[in-house]
Amino acid sequence: MAPKTGNAENNTKTNSLAADVLNKRPKKPQNPKKNSPRPTHFLSLPLGQHAELRDKIKEFHRRLLPPSDIVPVIEGLDQSILVDPRRLHLTIGVMTLSAVESQQPDAPDTRKVRTIAEAIALLHSLAPEINAITREPVVVALDKMGVMKTQRQQAGVLYLGPGDETDENSAKVSRIFDLVGRRFRQEGFIQEDPRPALLHCTLINASHRKPRRIPRTFSYREIFDQASDANSFGTNMPLNEPQPHVSQPSESARQGKAIKVYFGTWPVSEVQLCTMGSHGPENEYISLASVGIGEN
Repeated sequence: MAPKTGNAENNTKTNSLAADVLNKRPKKPQNPKKNSPRPTHFLSLPLGQHAELRDKIKEFHRRLLPPSDIVPVIEGLDQSILVDPRRLHLTIGVMTLSAVESQQPDAPDTRKVRTIAEAIALLHSLAPEINAITREPVVVALDKMGVMKTQRQQAGVLYLGPGDETDENSAKVSRIFDLVGRRFRQEGFIQEDPRPALLHCTLINASHRKPRRIPRTFSYREIFDQASDANSFGTNMPLNEPQPHVSQPSESARQGKAIKVYFGTWPVSEVQLCTMGSHGPENEYISLASVGIGEN
């Protein structure tokens, strides 16, 4: 008696059809950030070297986190997410660098892991172009307080920056930002997609929370409410003083995610290449190379 093969053949056909359907399903796009190496270095304009600015930020932090028996602590705020004033800077871009040459000779130039030496050489090569933007020292006004990574009344980052990025000094700083960021992106060092430059000096960053736990945000409205009161911080402009004109308010300001403050105007003297997570003698980021701004 011949063995029955109908069921087996049907099962084979069914499995084959199922495999075809699975193979034809569109694959979910992979998140490129999951495959991206962790950044190791960053380009910035340092501000933490100014002792008076450090004092202002320390006072700001102290008033936000007073002894708990005086006023309630702001929701989501703790000491671990406050940026040490000595580490203040304006970030241009982040990158992944290797101490040795990439072992991927066939990889496209824009995808190779660049070396520290190559990054230093590129930064130094930009000195003439930076000098073409300005041969005079430039300053940046920290008269806007804003937030990023917002969810309702919560934020992940609180920063200071210039309220008017079109004034002469801010415009020069923005041009230097654009120049350095563009060249490092063109040469494959910075992998992030280009986006409009935002001159910002981070004061609070919830991603630094230790131990790492929820919440990943803090209540920025409570901070804004305090900062908008001229008597809350000695760094604010008196309310009876004329406020600086902001000719082109940012999108964040139009959405109520930025307020006017006054933390002073500070010289910006150089572009630095720094190591992520590094700590110098004063807890500053360690600079591997720099190019001066406004050096004749």
